[in-house]
Amino acid sequence: MKQLYNPFELYSERQLLIFGLVLTLIGSFLGYLFNGRFDGIIDFHLLESVTFFEVVLDNFFNAVLLTMLLFINGKLINSKTRFVDVLNASLLARIPFYILPFFNFNNVMYDVSNRTYDIMVAGSFNAISTPDIILLMLFSFVAICTLIWFSVLLWNGFKVATNAKGIKNIILFIFTILVAEVVSKYIITTFN
Repeated sequence: MKQLYNPFELYSERQLLIFGLVLTLIGSFLGYLFNGRFDGIIDFHLLESVTFFEVVLDNFFNAVLLTMLLFINGKLINSKTRFVDVLNASLLARIPFYILPFFNFNNVMYDVSNRTYDIMVAGSFNAISTPDIILLMLFSFVAICTLIWFSVLLWNGFKVATNAKGIKNIILFIFTILVAEVVSKYIITTFN
């Protein structure tokens, strides 16, 4: 279990960096393959089609922005915070999100989302099919689990990198993630 929630104490920084970079590329490929974009620090959206470049750029930008903001935060907590440790935390924390593209095999989830949206706009909620409801509920459950896993991984990596303790550091950490989400969403939406 520790490998899933706190690999930062088990592996060297080099191993973590290589693993994080490789899985970021694999996750980007999965996003491309299944038409999903990671268009925010904690966002994943399905589209009719995407380019590999868009998905790689999303992941690259998210990792860099999150790393920079958490590194600044980490330096405020502990002047000995190392950039590579925060980068590893940022890269590895995003791995759970790479499960989500599989739901869009053959654009199934994209089609279900569009059908559900159209039905809701029309106001006929009882017209949503049972298989669509089940798929939406399953996807929502998995998305919430990936968000929790992301948060735990990121906090554990940040805590190891900075030796952060106490409620003040937790609040600052949460605030940093929220700022990173808003900034990433704005920049990715503006330039893509």
